[in-house]
Amino acid sequence: MRLALLLLCSGCGIADFDITQPVPEQEIQGSPLPGPLGALFPVPLNLDLSSQIKARDTGPIDSVTLTKLELAITPKDEPSGDSDDWSFVTSIDVFVASTKSGTTLPKVKIAHASMPGAVQTFEFELESVNLKPYIDEGSQVDAESSGNAPPDAVSYDGEGVFTVHPL
Repeated sequence: MRLALLLLCSGCGIADFDITQPVPEQEIQGSPLPGPLGALFPVPLNLDLSSQIKARDTGPIDSVTLTKLELAITPKDEPSGDSDDWSFVTSIDVFVASTKSGTTLPKVKIAHASMPGAVQTFEFELESVNLKPYIDEGSQVDAESSGNAPPDAVSYDGEGVFTVHPL
């Protein structure tokens, strides 16, 4: 009984919460000639944690982790009869880096996807990285991708979900 009460009370306190950040719609230029895939994902990681924390009265934050990252083809570049998918992508590695001058934080990989295939939407495999130091200093998310340029323009958007872990 004491163990059950102890376990119950150890779960008491401030709970983790999620912040969802949209990936704005972007376009990848197509090419009828085979060629390397250009850059994807120059997306700033601008989480307004302070307002989210104040709204929840969480107190100090221990860590922030990426818990979901998804990209989805949008219809913007799909004229009548066109259907786009992610089959032109071989791999995508997503990184976070500090934007603070003189930072000691290294650029680190936070997510990866390989060969998503002929799908409209896919989720990344995530790395276990505490993003709080990067968010505190200001951060930039970018990606290194490989594959071939799609035969015509492809537009996409997405979302990232970050879980905030209070102390």
